[in-house]
Amino acid sequence: MSAAEPDARPLYHGARAQLRPGDRVGDGERPVYCTPSLDAAIWAAELAEGDAPPRVYSVVPRGPLEEGAAQADPGPPPHLAMALRSRAPLEVTGEVTQWTHYHGTRADLRPGDAITPGHKANFGSSPRLANHVYFARTLDAAIWGAELAAGDGPGRVYIVAPTGPYEDDPNLTNARFRGNPTKSFRSRAPLRVVGEVADWRGHPPATVQRMREHLARLDRAGVTADD
Repeated sequence: MSAAEPDARPLYHGARAQLRPGDRVGDGERPVYCTPSLDAAIWAAELAEGDAPPRVYSVVPRGPLEEGAAQADPGPPPHLAMALRSRAPLEVTGEVTQWTHYHGTRADLRPGDAITPGHKANFGSSPRLANHVYFARTLDAAIWGAELAAGDGPGRVYIVAPTGPYEDDPNLTNARFRGNPTKSFRSRAPLRVVGEVADWRGHPPATVQRMREHLARLDRAGVTADD
């Protein structure tokens, strides 16, 4: 995208600042960042400095946009970054408070099906039953779940609705980044399948292989999943 081209996509900005519609982000001197990827904005909010709650805002740039750094950290797990920047401020139009929840697996499911604890775990070297069901607010986390799940069937990503209380997934909290940057959760209550994401794009094969090797190293080191 050239600097002169307008961007008609919804754009997001992740931060820990408390903002309201009409507020502006940026001073016109240093570049400010935004992204069409909700996942990247969530990462930016979780990794932002400060102790206030992470927040994701819908924004409109008040000047031309240019491509910034699309990938801040290529190692596992990949760290998505806000990829567009502007010297002009961003105007806040609202805050994202309604979330879609995703579950990645190889199981063939239909709307209305329930995903319940007590089945063979998708991950880990030793056979065990999962005490929880897992889901995420970031599509990227669910895509990883689909790609790394045990089994030979095709990876599937489902839109799900939790039916009971849930908590941060401890396996993805404060292990490498503070907080819960992938917005991954677990619950002892079933997940209800609402629909399937049919047009998701997987990671490059070499990236998936690096992740598998990373998980194998953790396994050899005795690092096991907390379930």
